[in-house]
Amino acid sequence: MKHKTTIAIVIAASAVAVVALAAVVKHSVITSPKDSWFTVDSDGLRQLPAGLDVLRPTHLARDSSKIRHVPDGESLARTSGRNVTLRDLLAEAYDCDPGNIVLPPGAVQSQFDFVVTKPKPREHLREIIRKQLGYTAHHETRETAVLKLQVANASLPGFVVSPKSEDDDIEYTNGWLYFTHKPISVVVHGLEDGFGEPVVDETGMTNNYDYSMPWDSGVAHAMQTGAFSVGGVEKGLKSMGLELKTATENMDMVIVEKKP
Repeated sequence: MKHKTTIAIVIAASAVAVVALAAVVKHSVITSPKDSWFTVDSDGLRQLPAGLDVLRPTHLARDSSKIRHVPDGESLARTSGRNVTLRDLLAEAYDCDPGNIVLPPGAVQSQFDFVVTKPKPREHLREIIRKQLGYTAHHETRETAVLKLQVANASLPGFVVSPKSEDDDIEYTNGWLYFTHKPISVVVHGLEDGFGEPVVDETGMTNNYDYSMPWDSGVAHAMQTGAFSVGGVEKGLKSMGLELKTATENMDMVIVEKKP
């Protein structure tokens, strides 16, 4: 009888453990994503729990758009982004420049937050985009209208070379965005979003720079929707010592499709 009682106790304890484990798993699944997951720097992204795979409409609309990476040798180990456009989200998922993304008519104009800490993060990001938003894509080489960003004034009056010790940052103050320790690729990607077509960097600018540009909700909306004014952009670039030239090139484009 004592032996049977011991077995019963062991079985009961095991059952309680299983129930407790199920409760823990259930709790971990339904736990809401934390805003801090999407605002960490690369070191913080490295410290996040493994297995995260989250895409949501942005909760961080007041924050500047940002994508962070954690590399693993030549590969990508983790990725996260906050307040990014659909174009930038897809560019991250398909590992290309935003200007190489061809969106379908009527594509959503929302902003998104995402974080993936699973192995092969871009594959997982493509899958959650497919499941949640219904977008897939394929590569296609085609003749494409491009914009070439070039130096018009060698003195580059809008740029100050940033010292290597300076931290990178983007700050908004009184109608201006101030970029600290940022490469010219930030300008290129902003132009690609704003025009919705590839921008080829022919400036030869290889440093990090401090620079600024006017910014308001109208400019932000135009960039998010691919509605930049050519005249306004050219005027701003000229003040920085840059210019845009139109051209056509055969390019590898990522053609996005919306599945019913």
